[in-house]
Amino acid sequence: MQIAHIFNEVKPKDETTSIDVQPFDMEYWKKSREDYKPKDIKSLKDDFSKKYYYSLYPQKGEDKTISKYDYDKIKRLTSDEELGSDLLLISGDFWGIQKFIFDGITTSKASKILRSRSAMVQLITYAVVDRIKKEFKGSDTLLFGAGKFMILAKNEDRYGIGGFSPEKDEAKAVVSKLDKVQKELDSYFLKSFFGQNGFILSSQKITKDKLTNQKESMEEDLDALSRDNERKKLNKFDLLNCSDSDILIDQLKEITITDNTSCKFCNKRIETNRVDEETKACKVCFYQIELGKKLTKNRYVSIFNSSKLEIKENIEIIKFGNIYYYASFSNDLNNLKGEVFDISSDKFFDYPKWSLNSYVNKYDNNEIISFSAYLNEDNREDGKVISSGLMALKADIDKLGDTFRELYKEDFKKFNRLSREVEFFFSDYITSLLEDKNIYTVFAGGDDLFIIGEYQEIVQIAKDIRTEFLKFSLGKTKISMGLVMFKPTTPITFVSDMADKAEKRAKIERDSIDIFGVSMKFEEFTKIENDFKEVTDFLEKENDDKTSFYYRIIELCDMKSNIKQDIRNAMWKSKLNYLFRRNVKREYNDSRIFNLLNELIEKGEKFKPSIFLKIYQNRDKKKENRDD
Repeated sequence: MQIAHIFNEVKPKDETTSIDVQPFDMEYWKKSREDYKPKDIKSLKDDFSKKYYYSLYPQKGEDKTISKYDYDKIKRLTSDEELGSDLLLISGDFWGIQKFIFDGITTSKASKILRSRSAMVQLITYAVVDRIKKEFKGSDTLLFGAGKFMILAKNEDRYGIGGFSPEKDEAKAVVSKLDKVQKELDSYFLKSFFGQNGFILSSQKITKDKLTNQKESMEEDLDALSRDNERKKLNKFDLLNCSDSDILIDQLKEITITDNTSCKFCNKRIETNRVDEETKACKVCFYQIELGKKLTKNRYVSIFNSSKLEIKENIEIIKFGNIYYYASFSNDLNNLKGEVFDISSDKFFDYPKWSLNSYVNKYDNNEIISFSAYLNEDNREDGKVISSGLMALKADIDKLGDTFRELYKEDFKKFNRLSREVEFFFSDYITSLLEDKNIYTVFAGGDDLFIIGEYQEIVQIAKDIRTEFLKFSLGKTKISMGLVMFKPTTPITFVSDMADKAEKRAKIERDSIDIFGVSMKFEEFTKIENDFKEVTDFLEKENDDKTSFYYRIIELCDMKSNIKQDIRNAMWKSKLNYLFRRNVKREYNDSRIFNLLNELIEKGEKFKPSIFLKIYQNRDKKKENRDD
């Protein structure tokens, strides 16, 4: 079935009319669903299955902007029988995700815990949504993913969230249901994560007409919701109203003074649980490590809550007051209770799919491969390294916020649809491109992507992702990426920080890549690589080692970039002429190659990343030949 693509509704920045309508019919999307075709949406009982199957299928009729899934949900929620006309739009934002995932991890332990921390973000988000839906009867999610959500509920607090009642003592604040959940979240994150991250809940009253038609725009409401979110980020945890038990944290309280060794994984909490014969971890990291193991070895996960401790074989997700949320994993459905999800990469069969288990490279026994093993041929155990290093890639859509605002000014349905498609592209489709590669997905969801892998594979996948995204967005919205190379011994928090800075530099120009600290447009980077390959193929046709020649070329690039600082650097052209003639035999002399090399050096700093990559590749070949 074809469906009009939401990016047809995005007005090109350099044109006054949109391009021809194209169908959203990605081959991957169709193939992943072709073996199971429900008769209609009513035959699927749970919300996740409906979302998986119908969130990109069109509503019947002329308006194909919104999916059948979202159309039916909004229609139900806005009916008088369900919530009435006085509605509340609730948003949730998991702030400090980067610190939650990366903080305190040593690189040697990173592969054991990074992916599970990212999955824990999704599990916590799911638990928060479930907690709010239980508090607000009849409510349901409009959007969910990557640490963010939006819920439509009945406005049961008539005096405003946390406001005052004109009919009661004006000095007495009304404690709303949302305030209650917020305090439970604040207490948990203060005690477990020292206030370094948490969840912010915001709300905005809204009328049902703004959701069902275009009589009124939701622009002001969504802007107000965003402002409320930003305001609360400046007043995290409301410390003035916290009790001493919430703020004062004694990590030595539950253990003896003689056993106060810090956790080897986070270096913040006291180690209490044994990971293996040699290592112990704190309770939080222990659950995260166990989660990582279970993600790779099980097809199903169930999520349930309980008022009592149920630690055996279960992963504790979060605690709300006296209620615990747990995740339980199994390949046998008889061992599970609560909401069950299929987290495998297999096609849809019976239970709702959830891309909780993003792609990571594994051994045949499903053990996660360590980062250092990515540098070994076939991940062999003899330690013969044939790759020069790892590379991290962080990607983000350019000006996505502007695109969202452009759409919700017109119609909430378009805003909703864009969220669905972007989430699908990053959390589902992109991870399918990574399979069978030496790549580790740290997180992929919302509009964010962070992956780690062998440097040559990361450079190639960066170009592939950019190509696929341009097809997906019809070229109307671009993507930028930051790439940083590192050794397995480099602290992972440092890698994350460097990748984040590289991505921000790339986003200055948009549709750009920042690699080895140099930013340029993607097209320019690709052209330089292709031109330089023609040069290197010519230079190395006799299998001569030209590494020293490439180092000299780097020097000439530096001279070209610094002519203003020293006029003597203008001699780089004569030095190139001498260097080229000295390294190329007369019978192989080719003016085209010389001119091409001259043009590349004219680009100065932008040429250097391609030279660095070539030097690393030659170094790897020499190591491989020597090992053989």
